[in-house]
Amino acid sequence: MSRLTPESIRASQADLPPIGTVITELRRQDPYIQQEQHRYRSPRGFQSWANHLAYAALIEAGLEVMDELNDPIGFWAATTCRWARIVETPPRFLAPELAEAFRRTPSPRLDEDFPQVLPCFRLMLPDGALFTEAKVPIPVVIVADLRAMADWLPPQAQRIGGISCVGLALDGTSYLTRHSFEQIGERNPTVDDLSHPAWQWDEQAVQSTNQRMEGLAINALLVQLYQPELLSTGPAAKVRSGKGFAGAADPEGTVSPQGPVWIGKDFRLDRTPRAGASNSTSGGGGGAARRPHWRRGHWHTVLHGEKRQSRRMQWFQPVYVGLS
Repeated sequence: MSRLTPESIRASQADLPPIGTVITELRRQDPYIQQEQHRYRSPRGFQSWANHLAYAALIEAGLEVMDELNDPIGFWAATTCRWARIVETPPRFLAPELAEAFRRTPSPRLDEDFPQVLPCFRLMLPDGALFTEAKVPIPVVIVADLRAMADWLPPQAQRIGGISCVGLALDGTSYLTRHSFEQIGERNPTVDDLSHPAWQWDEQAVQSTNQRMEGLAINALLVQLYQPELLSTGPAAKVRSGKGFAGAADPEGTVSPQGPVWIGKDFRLDRTPRAGASNSTSGGGGGAARRPHWRRGHWHTVLHGEKRQSRRMQWFQPVYVGLS
């Protein structure tokens, strides 16, 4: 058998079945998906839980191929999907209004002192929240603390610290970005350091996708740690007994259904215009008025606890500013 290359894979893509057919077959045949598909039920407006498991299984199935290609990005994405499956990483459903607020809140720089509390979660995004540069939806991002999964990474990446974000697009591609714990001066984008040189992609466009993906993921991580009042759990779905996907019998030991954990289900972005600062000078000159606009949200480190010696991060929401 000839050695796999990116060129040979591209040449064979025309012979591959449509992605929808692949996902359907994985749901029918994969024992893990058959077992786990009833653990959660996605709320309306999100990718179905079973379909997400199938997309993650598809990426994981490429682990050996990516290793043979010496493609650390693909290997990293496949390894993350595998690790998330083994440690039973839970989903978190990001409400649309909070996703909109996160798009207006730049993610702050984190460092090694960031608490290692949440090793991994599957950020389930509402429809329309994130697209690739080719307008393909990315409905799920697997967010992992690299300190927790360091032993699973490729040798080139074991020295890297931070938060890994792996986006699973509906065309079967994966996107990877890393929020580094290193100093700001580090030239850090993982795709620059580790991507396979033979793949053809628009670096600037992919970086734009990754930045939007990272912004949603890091804000969702911070809210879970520092704004727990935005978390809520919905009722668990009732499971139909006896039959699974496409009429197949469920395997023995069906899992117990769990309710979906929401991030910001009841959150509402305040769109009431606030008074803006005047542009006129003290001399009475008439400065040009600004149109109503959003003032970006931000995260700020605040002191709290006994003698205010402890630190935590606090989110200041975006503010809609009226005429100034």
